[in-house]
Amino acid sequence: MVTLKEIDGNNFNEIISLRVEKYCASNLYSLAQAKVFPDAIPLAIYNDDIPVGFIMYGIEPRDNNEYWIDRIMIDEKHQKNGFGKKALELIIDKIKQDKTHNKIKISTNPENSIAIELYKKLGFNETVKLHGDEALLILEY
Repeated sequence: MVTLKEIDGNNFNEIISLRVEKYCASNLYSLAQAKVFPDAIPLAIYNDDIPVGFIMYGIEPRDNNEYWIDRIMIDEKHQKNGFGKKALELIIDKIKQDKTHNKIKISTNPENSIAIELYKKLGFNETVKLHGDEALLILEY
C-alpha cells in the first residue's frame, strides 16, 4: 500500500539516495529548498515499508498563494508500478480538503510525455503557458 511519510533523521539517507534518470532535481536539493521555502512540504513515498519516491507540494506565496506540486519522483528501480499515480492521488485529495482553494498547478519538462499523460489522466489540463521552460498543467476543482 502506498503511503506518504514525513522525512526525518530515520529515513533521510534512504530518501536522498533515491534516483531517477532525468527530469527531476535531486531529493537532497528539494529538501534544501523546503528548508529555505517553509511553505513547501516534502514527503517520502512508501510502498509498505519500502521508500520508493519523493513528493513535495505546498502553497506558493510568490504565485497568488496557489497550490503547487513542486516535485514528484519515483526511484528508477520502482517505476511503472503505479506508485507515482497513487502518491499524486493522495496529495490531490489532501489539497482538496482546503476549501479556500480550487486549483493545483504542476509543471514538467515538455519532453516528459509520460508525466504529462499521467497528469492529464488525473484531471490536469495542459496550458499554453510555460513555467520557466517547463510545461504548465492546472487541475481546477
